[in-house]
Amino acid sequence: MISRLISLILSLLIVSAPMAAQAQESPSKVASTVSYGFVVDNSGSYRQLLDRVISLVRTIAEKNSGGDEAFLVTFVDTPKIVVRQEITSETSEITEAAENMFIQGGPTAILDAVRMSLEYLAANGKDDPGRTKALLLITDGDEHNSQAKIETVIAFAKDAKIKIVVVGMSDEKMNTKLLDRLAKETGGTTFYPKTAKEMTQAIDNISSAIRRN
Repeated sequence: MISRLISLILSLLIVSAPMAAQAQESPSKVASTVSYGFVVDNSGSYRQLLDRVISLVRTIAEKNSGGDEAFLVTFVDTPKIVVRQEITSETSEITEAAENMFIQGGPTAILDAVRMSLEYLAANGKDDPGRTKALLLITDGDEHNSQAKIETVIAFAKDAKIKIVVVGMSDEKMNTKLLDRLAKETGGTTFYPKTAKEMTQAIDNISSAIRRN
């Protein structure tokens, strides 16, 4: 009788162990509410890509839940870094701002745009428990004109607990070195879709990357 009871207890422990492991893993996999910013390259190299960029911003924004909030920054050179839409929980305001983006000439200042966007999110994003903060940087990585240094940008992002998720898009050669470092060292990730089809396939993964703790 005792031996049967011991066998039953051991069987229950074996069955319950995987379930306990799954329960421990689940919190890191659950998408949280998020405060994030779209940081979008509007320089001349994006002239042929603008429609695809607008579609990307619209599709990501439409995946927002009730607790999410977002803002939109566009950039070329440093004087042309603009908050096109202040942080908002209204998806329609983000999509409208995206549809009003336009291409301008000038050398791109990616790091200055990221630094300004980090400062804006740190100052204006909600701080409730469990909330994720992120930037979605959309550019070709062609840095020319920033005053900010990558080391200080990354340090600020880490201190503010803001990760940088990158979508690299280009009709020509992609400069990935800068983008890879921004994402990797802030806990983000990179996506380099080469075609409209690849972009469509990556949408859900991009949205999840923004939201994960």
